[in-house]
Amino acid sequence: MSVLKWSGFAVMAAFAGFVGLILVGYTIADVGGWEAVGLIALVVVPLALLCLLAYARPSVAVPVLAVGALAPIAFGVMYLLDYDRWSAWEDQHGPLSLVLLMAVAAPLAVLGLSRPAAAGSLMLAAALVPVLLETIGAGSDWARPLSIGLVIVPVVVSAVLFLLAGRERASRGESASGRGPVRPLGSH
Repeated sequence: MSVLKWSGFAVMAAFAGFVGLILVGYTIADVGGWEAVGLIALVVVPLALLCLLAYARPSVAVPVLAVGALAPIAFGVMYLLDYDRWSAWEDQHGPLSLVLLMAVAAPLAVLGLSRPAAAGSLMLAAALVPVLLETIGAGSDWARPLSIGLVIVPVVVSAVLFLLAGRERASRGESASGRGPVRPLGSH
């Protein structure tokens, strides 16, 4: 058991729990009623299913979560193309970029327990690429998306810990599946 891997998981789990509580609280307070319950379920149910998939079938979860990591990146592309419009939209409707990141980063943390290098790479891309795209799209107002991007520092820390755990695993000669040492072809 790698301390780095479990540290990456703990950082992400704590951050996801904190952000989740805040987002649920604001959704209930701002939207209220059954609409709030529906919006919460719209995020929590797929997130829970992705976490279960990452735990039970990590080899299947890697490509699924790779596609899922494209959602926050796609939103970052929208910011790149029309920063003012999407910034105003998020100011009015809520932090969709953060919701998209958390919906993929939490399952990636679960995946990181068995596939730390893959999880760390995907988590880092899903966290940093959108901030970079928003910063470019903001033009002269570049400091605003960078300052807002500081909120996701725990995701980046978790990703780096998973990448270090993956590197540690590779240096020990373990396979990506975590099933022991890699043996050259033809050896028994």
